Amino acid sequence: MKTGIAVCFPGTGFTCKEALFERLASDFFARGYEIVRLDFSHIPFREIETLEEAVALAQRAVKRQLMHIAFSEYEDVVFISKSLGTILAAQYERDNDLSPRQLYLTPLNKTLMLIRPESRVIAMVLGTQDRFLTGRALMSFCEPRNMTCCLIEGVNHSLKDDLNAERTQKIIDQIANLCD
Repeated sequence: MKTGIAVCFPGTGFTCKEALFERLASDFFARGYEIVRLDFSHIPFREIETLEEAVALAQRAVKRQLMHIAFSEYEDVVFISKSLGTILAAQYERDNDLSPRQLYLTPLNKTLMLIRPESRVIAMVLGTQDRFLTGRALMSFCEPRNMTCCLIEGVNHSLKDDLNAERTQKIIDQIANLCD
């Protein structure tokens, strides 16, 4: 059996090349995991009007990019997802009856509806200034399910402090520590 695989599910504007994804992928790679970075660069998200349409297009890309992976060959499967990617990761888990460990970065309301009771959630991470989901709503979801909820004070959906690169690095470190 292979050690593990970590699959990065990006968002519409937050690619797998962002520092946060790079750090998480690097940490898992150092532990002997294979890394899969999904790529949605061919999808014209700016021209898409509805979340449903964006999800449908991205789901096809996910299926195509993951179809050759036999997840049963790995001791550990980790899905790291951001924003739209959280919907895709939760849906992929459901559709393929998998049991990955999930790290949800800035989940959306639709994500919460897709998470199965038996899902293995490493943590849910959200900035307190996120415009799509409130910290209170996420806490209300996580607490009764005993899921780790990490609220990052004063940052928005990007999980970055645009005025303070040092603080952004500390946020990345904080999120990476959730995976230890």
